[in-house]
Amino acid sequence: MTTYHAVPILAFVLGLSLVAVVSAAAPPPKADFYVAASGKDTDAGTEAKPFATLPRARDAVREKIAKGLDAPVTVLVRGGTYELAEPLAFGPEDSGTDKCPITYAACPGEKVVLSGGRPISGWKKRDGNLWVADLPDVKAGTWRFRELFAAGKRLPRARFPNKGLLHLKDVSQDVKVLGLDQAIPGGDLAGKDAEIVVVENWSLSRAAIASSADRSVTTPTAVGWIGHGPMTTASPGKPAWLEHAPAFLDEPGEWYLDRAVGELRYMAAADEDPVKAAWIAPRLERLLVVMGRPGAPVRYLRFQGMEFVYTTWRFPDGGYSGIQAGHYGPDMKKPVYLLPAALEFGYAENCRLERCRVAHTGAGGIALGAGCRASAIVGCEITDVGGDGIVVGARGSRLGDLSMPALDGDWPNPQDAPNAIEVSNCYLHNCGAVNAGCVGLFVAFTANTRIGHNVVTDMPYTGLSVGFRWNTTPTSQKECLVEFNHISDVMKMLADGGGIYTLGLQPGTVLRGNWIHGIHRSAFAHGGAPNNGIFFDEGSKGFLVERNLIYDAHGGPIRFNQCQEGWHTWRDNTLGKEPAAEAIRDLGAGLEPPFASLLTGEP
Repeated sequence: MTTYHAVPILAFVLGLSLVAVVSAAAPPPKADFYVAASGKDTDAGTEAKPFATLPRARDAVREKIAKGLDAPVTVLVRGGTYELAEPLAFGPEDSGTDKCPITYAACPGEKVVLSGGRPISGWKKRDGNLWVADLPDVKAGTWRFRELFAAGKRLPRARFPNKGLLHLKDVSQDVKVLGLDQAIPGGDLAGKDAEIVVVENWSLSRAAIASSADRSVTTPTAVGWIGHGPMTTASPGKPAWLEHAPAFLDEPGEWYLDRAVGELRYMAAADEDPVKAAWIAPRLERLLVVMGRPGAPVRYLRFQGMEFVYTTWRFPDGGYSGIQAGHYGPDMKKPVYLLPAALEFGYAENCRLERCRVAHTGAGGIALGAGCRASAIVGCEITDVGGDGIVVGARGSRLGDLSMPALDGDWPNPQDAPNAIEVSNCYLHNCGAVNAGCVGLFVAFTANTRIGHNVVTDMPYTGLSVGFRWNTTPTSQKECLVEFNHISDVMKMLADGGGIYTLGLQPGTVLRGNWIHGIHRSAFAHGGAPNNGIFFDEGSKGFLVERNLIYDAHGGPIRFNQCQEGWHTWRDNTLGKEPAAEAIRDLGAGLEPPFASLLTGEP
């Protein structure tokens, strides 16, 4: 494992200057193939006659691979927005070698956007400030979306109440009839595609509304993860709100999709003209799928400098009964699943995602699942994602159609456990934008994972979660290095989490040099458990905890639940008191100098 040391301010400045000088002096790179929005897939893919799409370039690279590689292969993509008709898919036949890797990269200095969305236009003003757009594909049943963006900003679905929250007054024994403390406007919600959202202790539950009365809603499925008690199940006193009904469309910025007539409705502000904005609604659930298979992984495939934006989330037939960190399932006796990710990797070895951006997703950002080895996510920005920002491991992923027979299940085949994965110098912020019980970065059932020098901030729940076994039974989760991350401004909505959250026996795991502060507790968080800098939850054991700076945590810097302080080794931590600026600087947590521009939005 590589250990990163303190980064003085002078080195920081010199590092940035060096990067700028090298970038300015570097000649334009040459490539084997080129892609441009103005190109043609019938052309040769040269710089003068580029392809129009990445799938065409991929196929050209496949032909080159089939003949045998004797040099690295590079595809350069010119600036522009590329609307994907389907996820960009790569398999074992797209592999490079250690000496001849395959790289798909944005042309230096050019903005390349791979989009799963489609523009919306044709707005017409109706009554007052209500605007409508006709969408024939929605009426035909071929397009349904839960997300809408204007000028790159996620807009809320119409909800009730606009301010504050409802509270559950009573709940039926089957958890399908929920009484509310306020009357519902607009009459019966049957057939309106409306939902109820219940704030659990550390997750959210969402259920379709089959019908409603004055102060109650009836759902076709139980609301919450049944069998774990009131903490993850709808119960009296819990906060809630209702979402997506015509009668709720009364606040500027809200929208409603009427699928029956194929009409999108938007409530504008008094001085707003929707015609002038750029509107996007997503069609795809995934943008990039790199999927090998046991014995035939995808190898030495790299993506650099591209943006992946706009995905939808297909609401589960049984509702979304949030469990923890993006996992959901109807009850403890049935399989558990993980929210899909916009970029998914399975059985991928020596693959790399570098200086990319993932944003505006309905569910997760990036997931590395079964069979991933020696791969890395470096210098990427993950923001405005509906679920977890980055997931490494976690059997609940739908990669390879795997689900967990039990919440704390391990891989049936130990060889499937991801090994030697690196996530470093990434900027993760505003994750859990749709389902607040998600985290910035989740690691479970992996070996030798390194999580280093990332910035994780602006989260409704936990910043970084490591491990997923609620006891000290050995699993594949071991030797995880979590070092020099800057985690702040988290736990803004839910309870019972922290800057770093851990579960289970994890021999050889190290939490080193992390700077953790700004751990909140919202006024409506349900449940009495505190939020902490590091929360060692059930079975957490076998860690080295050293040189961490933890302060400004609502529930205190450290908490143990069904585990003990003596189960870990402790060295030189600063807990509870804000250190001097020099100590923070000398720690060197957060992004390293070559990646500092991620925080400023500079190229």
